Amino acid sequence: MMKIRQGDTVEIIAGDERGQRGTVRDVLRGWKVDRKRRRVGRDPNKDRVIVGGHNFIKKHQRPISQTRTQTGIIELEAPIPISNVALVCTKCGEWTRVGIDYADGVKVRKCKRCGETID
Repeated sequence: MMKIRQGDTVEIIAGDERGQRGTVRDVLRGWKVDRKRRRVGRDPNKDRVIVGGHNFIKKHQRPISQTRTQTGIIELEAPIPISNVALVCTKCGEWTRVGIDYADGVKVRKCKRCGETID
């Protein structure tokens, strides 16, 4: 079970943009690969998230064919390692670590600060 999901509000806790908040646009799962670049298994150390409106990079894109619509210098959001962001609790409004709890036989995420369920 992923502790941070798409659509969650997170706070960046490390890096140049520390202290800023945003919503998770996408969660990129990390994989272990073999010598032939086939996926072998999950690697949680390579998990990354894309936070909307933060960590912009500039990509120089040249025109190749008629299908590529954006050319020139493009600004886009780069992925951030999942360990550098923390979930913001909806009840207490602070960033928190996430715990897993069982409610009615279903796994739910729980705020470690106030104990409130997040899902």
